[in-house]
Amino acid sequence: MILSGRGIGSFGTAVAVAALTMITAGCSEKERYAERYLDFINLTLHQDRDAEVSGFLRDGVSPPSAIEHPDLSGASRISFECGPDDSVRLVEAIRDQGIPLVISGTGGELPPCVRFWQEGINWRPVYSWSFEGDSCVFSARVSLSNTTGREWFSQSTVMEDLQDEPVCMVQDTLLIRNGDMELGWWRAGGRVLPLTIVYGWPQDSRWNQLVPCLVPNAGRLTGTDWPRRTGDTLWVLPEIPLELMEEVRPNSSGYRCSLVLHNQTGEYVELRLVRPERTPRGAVFSPGDGFPSFLGLNPGDLVVLDYDIEYR
Repeated sequence: MILSGRGIGSFGTAVAVAALTMITAGCSEKERYAERYLDFINLTLHQDRDAEVSGFLRDGVSPPSAIEHPDLSGASRISFECGPDDSVRLVEAIRDQGIPLVISGTGGELPPCVRFWQEGINWRPVYSWSFEGDSCVFSARVSLSNTTGREWFSQSTVMEDLQDEPVCMVQDTLLIRNGDMELGWWRAGGRVLPLTIVYGWPQDSRWNQLVPCLVPNAGRLTGTDWPRRTGDTLWVLPEIPLELMEEVRPNSSGYRCSLVLHNQTGEYVELRLVRPERTPRGAVFSPGDGFPSFLGLNPGDLVVLDYDIEYR
């Protein structure tokens, strides 16, 4: 089974063999609807709404009979592409189901196509990372959740992001058991850069402690606060941050500020300070004398760096 990334540029570089890990694999006795009625089953999973199940009706199965299955629970909407005769019978058959129905015509060259939206199946990305010296490894997994009470069978499974863009897919047969399961997605190594203290990013009007990692072969990021990406760099929070305090005193032109850094980690720390020329609110950032771009702190060191925020 192959779980592949889809995207542009570095988004499409990672292809990983899917390591299928069953966390909770409840055995379902209920018959699988899609497997009974459909050929060429496709499953599209979302993070924030119902899954989409689609396929062609098998030979000998009419559209009306395909909605008479005893368990259509969780289906929020059904769409059929079929001929006019089947359309009339579908309207009659769906009245007792209480499920919204969309019918569109076909040219008759292909068998009727069924698409329905199913509650209780979704996915989310899971990201993790580890450091060893100045090396790092980032990995991503796809976590599938199935709370429908039955199994789902797919011959092509696509995971889409919150903007409905496909980010990865399983191009092979996949059985989604009731419960939770995980698929390996991508894994990439890189180099850890010095601790960086940034003013105004990602949180405005404050200093942010971040660890940048150069990981050019990292795969897609979606639906997560961390890590964050800028170009080939992934940013994460430090495991043991420095003690950081900000002192702000108003004056006639804006604010007189002090950044207080204390190295309580027990180790020597090299860090980079990134300051803007202007703050996100348009004020001028004026560093005090000797305000550094790089700094080394021994265990226990405490430094005070002064600067002004001026509204000119």
